[in-house]
Amino acid sequence: MTAATPRGPREFKAKPANSWGSKAQRHGAILELVNRGSVHTQHEIASALARRGMRATQATISRDIQELGLVRSGGGYRSSAALVSELVLSVELVEPMVVIKTPPGTANLVARRIDEAALPGVAGTVAGDDTIIAVLRKRGAGRALKHLLANAG
Repeated sequence: MTAATPRGPREFKAKPANSWGSKAQRHGAILELVNRGSVHTQHEIASALARRGMRATQATISRDIQELGLVRSGGGYRSSAALVSELVLSVELVEPMVVIKTPPGTANLVARRIDEAALPGVAGTVAGDDTIIAVLRKRGAGRALKHLLANAG
């Protein structure tokens, strides 16, 4: 048998302050960049953050974009909420439902905004490629939904 050698206390060195910034600071900076309309690619976001002293990997920026609900359009990244009013082509009330038409491929984006708004009179949505059915809980709820869609930005 061999005797175990006792280990001394481990030494931990304090981590040096880094320039990664907190997630909230990074999100705030990304939103500011997007609201100014000054970024079109993830690389541009990373470069702009680096100029502000915040480093972020492409994977982190990709996650941030998803968490912030950003959408890439011809004019660069934009808030999905800001795009909703532009994407709604028509709203037809057929109580207890509302039929909403959008350009092809954008119905899910608009339906998500409706669901996230959690309007008390809207039970939920079903989205296809360019059409959304919103089911209403009570009469008059269509008015609040129309208001949301017209003023989504």
